Amino acid sequence: SLLPCLLLIGCASTPPGIYSDSAPTEWGGHVVAHGALRAMFHQGRTETMVSMDELLPNPKLYAIGALSELTGEITVIGGLTYISYPDDAGGNSTNTTSTFSKAPATLLVSTSVPKWQSVITKQAIDTKNIDKAIGELAASAGMNLEERFPFLIEGEVENLHWHVVDGRLLSGGGSSHEDHLAAATRFEMAHCKATLIGFYSATDQGVFTHMDSMTHIHCAMEGTQNSGHVDQVTIPAGTVIQFP
Repeated sequence: SLLPCLLLIGCASTPPGIYSDSAPTEWGGHVVAHGALRAMFHQGRTETMVSMDELLPNPKLYAIGALSELTGEITVIGGLTYISYPDDAGGNSTNTTSTFSKAPATLLVSTSVPKWQSVITKQAIDTKNIDKAIGELAASAGMNLEERFPFLIEGEVENLHWHVVDGRLLSGGGSSHEDHLAAATRFEMAHCKATLIGFYSATDQGVFTHMDSMTHIHCAMEGTQNSGHVDQVTIPAGTVIQFP
């Protein structure tokens, strides 16, 4: 869900979604959400809210979301787009494109980050304390916890559980959070090297975070082409957490 920082001084004629080399060198604080979880769960709204070709190509784009009609997941890391579909065998079949995609999204939160700053976590972070830990680390990096912001984690993680939604399995019009989890293909790895891209917000429950959460995180595993929505993860002590 996003219009990234693409309107540039002296480049007002640059078409939307076309990245320019004269893009800002500092993060502008812009995080945009297309669609909303509450509309998806309570109104059954799963139509297209944005097409990825409105945002790409852009090598600074970071985004997470769900495909229209809940046919899969979208993860964008530095302009590299992972489109993850559940296959008929219950596996995770992922297409990856380096610069461009026309994939339609019913939910997308996104931003354009020119550069990142790093903070090292001194303690392991698990799912139960991830909101608190990310908030504390972000504050130490000078982030405003009253605003939306992304975070990036690259490296070894443990106890990683993720899913890829499968709208074909939604029965009887079920559209609650529980229904969506039931209609998903699930995966787990005890140890793996992964990239996690997430968004933090204290005020977007029902928009792009669930009602009991302040973070929404996706993962991508290089080499395996697996990607999807993170349900559970342990981030080891000493891991670098990056913020804009």
